[in-house]
Amino acid sequence: MSTGNPEKIAAYTMAERRYKDTIAELFHEDAGVEFHEHPSESYVTDLETKAAESGDPTDKARAAILRDRLDYYDAEKTKHFDWRISRERFRKLLVEGGKVTGADVQEAYRLAKHTPSVELMSLYSQLKRKHGEGN
Repeated sequence: MSTGNPEKIAAYTMAERRYKDTIAELFHEDAGVEFHEHPSESYVTDLETKAAESGDPTDKARAAILRDRLDYYDAEKTKHFDWRISRERFRKLLVEGGKVTGADVQEAYRLAKHTPSVELMSLYSQLKRKHGEGN
Protein backbone atom coordinates (compact mmCIF):
# COMPACT_ATOMS: atom_id res chain seq x y z
CA MET A 1 0.00 0.00 0.00
CA SER A 2 1.30 3.42 -0.86
CA THR A 3 1.89 6.02 1.78
CA GLY A 4 -0.22 9.13 1.88
CA ASN A 5 -3.32 10.63 3.35
CA PRO A 6 -5.79 7.76 3.92
CA GLU A 7 -8.79 10.08 3.51
CA LYS A 8 -7.58 11.24 0.10
CA ILE A 9 -6.82 7.67 -0.96
CA ALA A 10 -10.30 6.57 0.13
CA ALA A 11 -11.93 9.53 -1.64
CA TYR A 12 -10.02 8.74 -4.83
CA THR A 13 -10.94 5.06 -4.64
CA MET A 14 -14.62 5.89 -4.14
CA ALA A 15 -14.61 8.40 -7.02
CA GLU A 16 -12.93 5.86 -9.27
CA ARG A 17 -15.48 3.19 -8.31
CA ARG A 18 -18.36 5.64 -8.95
CA TYR A 19 -16.90 6.50 -12.36
CA LYS A 20 -16.55 2.84 -13.34
CA ASP A 21 -20.10 2.10 -12.16
CA THR A 22 -21.41 5.05 -14.20
CA ILE A 23 -19.56 3.82 -17.29
CA ALA A 24 -20.96 0.30 -16.81
CA GLU A 25 -24.47 1.72 -16.37
CA LEU A 26 -24.39 4.05 -19.38
CA PHE A 27 -22.39 2.01 -21.88
CA HIS A 28 -23.69 -1.51 -22.44
CA GLU A 29 -24.99 -3.62 -25.32
CA ASP A 30 -28.64 -2.71 -24.73
CA ALA A 31 -27.83 1.01 -24.99
CA GLY A 32 -26.30 0.50 -28.43
CA VAL A 33 -23.37 2.75 -27.54
CA GLU A 34 -19.83 1.52 -27.01
CA PHE A 35 -17.40 3.03 -24.56
CA HIS A 36 -14.02 3.89 -26.09
CA GLU A 37 -10.99 4.69 -23.96
CA HIS A 38 -9.73 6.98 -26.75
CA PRO A 39 -12.79 8.07 -28.75
CA SER A 40 -12.51 9.68 -32.17
CA GLU A 41 -13.85 13.15 -32.89
CA SER A 42 -16.42 11.78 -35.34
CA TYR A 43 -17.73 9.24 -32.81
CA VAL A 44 -18.16 11.92 -30.15
CA THR A 45 -19.81 14.29 -32.62
CA ASP A 46 -22.26 11.54 -33.63
CA LEU A 47 -23.12 10.94 -29.97
CA GLU A 48 -23.62 14.66 -29.36
CA THR A 49 -25.92 14.89 -32.38
CA LYS A 50 -27.90 11.89 -31.18
CA ALA A 51 -28.17 13.42 -27.69
CA ALA A 52 -29.38 16.75 -29.10
CA GLU A 53 -32.01 15.05 -31.23
CA SER A 54 -33.30 12.67 -28.57
CA GLY A 55 -33.07 15.01 -25.58
CA ASP A 56 -32.51 11.93 -23.40
CA PRO A 57 -30.41 12.72 -20.28
CA THR A 58 -28.51 9.42 -20.55
CA ASP A 59 -27.55 10.20 -24.15
CA LYS A 60 -26.37 13.63 -23.02
CA ALA A 61 -24.35 12.05 -20.20
CA ARG A 62 -22.73 9.57 -22.61
CA ALA A 63 -21.81 12.37 -25.01
CA ALA A 64 -20.43 14.54 -22.18
CA ILE A 65 -18.29 11.71 -20.78
CA LEU A 66 -16.79 10.86 -24.14
CA ARG A 67 -16.26 14.56 -25.01
CA ASP A 68 -14.38 14.96 -21.74
CA ARG A 69 -12.21 11.93 -22.52
CA LEU A 70 -11.51 13.20 -26.03
CA ASP A 71 -10.52 16.66 -24.76
CA TYR A 72 -8.28 15.16 -22.09
CA TYR A 73 -6.40 12.91 -24.50
CA ASP A 74 -6.08 15.67 -27.10
CA ALA A 75 -4.42 17.84 -24.45
CA GLU A 76 -2.14 14.94 -23.46
CA LYS A 77 -1.04 14.51 -27.08
CA THR A 78 0.23 18.09 -27.27
CA LYS A 79 1.72 18.29 -23.78
CA HIS A 80 5.25 17.54 -25.00
CA PHE A 81 5.03 20.55 -27.36
CA ASP A 82 4.07 22.74 -24.40
CA TRP A 83 7.08 21.44 -22.44
CA ARG A 84 9.36 22.20 -25.40
CA ILE A 85 8.01 25.75 -25.66
CA SER A 86 8.49 26.26 -21.91
CA ARG A 87 12.04 24.94 -22.06
CA GLU A 88 12.93 27.38 -24.86
CA ARG A 89 11.30 30.27 -23.00
CA PHE A 90 13.27 29.46 -19.84
CA ARG A 91 16.56 29.34 -21.73
CA LYS A 92 15.76 32.70 -23.29
CA LEU A 93 14.93 34.12 -19.85
CA LEU A 94 18.31 33.06 -18.49
CA VAL A 95 20.31 34.25 -21.49
CA GLU A 96 18.58 37.62 -21.81
CA GLY A 97 18.37 38.20 -18.07
CA GLY A 98 14.60 38.60 -17.88
CA LYS A 99 12.52 38.60 -14.69
CA VAL A 100 11.89 35.12 -13.29
CA THR A 101 8.55 34.70 -11.52
CA GLY A 102 7.43 32.10 -9.01
CA ALA A 103 5.16 30.64 -11.70
CA ASP A 104 8.22 30.15 -13.93
CA VAL A 105 9.99 28.28 -11.14
CA GLN A 106 6.94 26.05 -10.54
CA GLU A 107 6.61 25.28 -14.25
CA ALA A 108 10.33 24.47 -14.47
CA TYR A 109 9.91 22.15 -11.48
CA ARG A 110 7.04 20.31 -13.17
CA LEU A 111 9.06 20.09 -16.39
CA ALA A 112 12.10 18.67 -14.57
CA LYS A 113 9.90 16.24 -12.65
CA HIS A 114 8.15 15.09 -15.85
CA THR A 115 11.43 14.58 -17.75
CA PRO A 116 14.23 14.27 -15.18
CA SER A 117 17.31 14.96 -17.29
CA VAL A 118 20.46 16.70 -16.12
CA GLU A 119 19.76 19.56 -18.50
CA LEU A 120 16.25 20.20 -17.17
CA MET A 121 17.23 19.87 -13.52
CA SER A 122 20.04 22.36 -14.16
CA LEU A 123 17.59 24.71 -15.86
CA TYR A 124 15.26 24.45 -12.85
CA SER A 125 18.13 25.11 -10.42
CA GLN A 126 19.28 28.17 -12.35
CA LEU A 127 15.76 29.60 -12.50
CA LYS A 128 15.20 28.93 -8.80
CA ARG A 129 18.50 30.60 -7.89
CA LYS A 130 17.75 33.61 -10.08
CA HIS A 131 14.26 33.94 -8.58
CA GLY A 132 15.71 33.71 -5.06
CA GLU A 133 18.19 36.48 -5.83
CA GLY A 134 15.33 38.76 -6.80
CA ASN A 135 16.45 38.89 -10.45
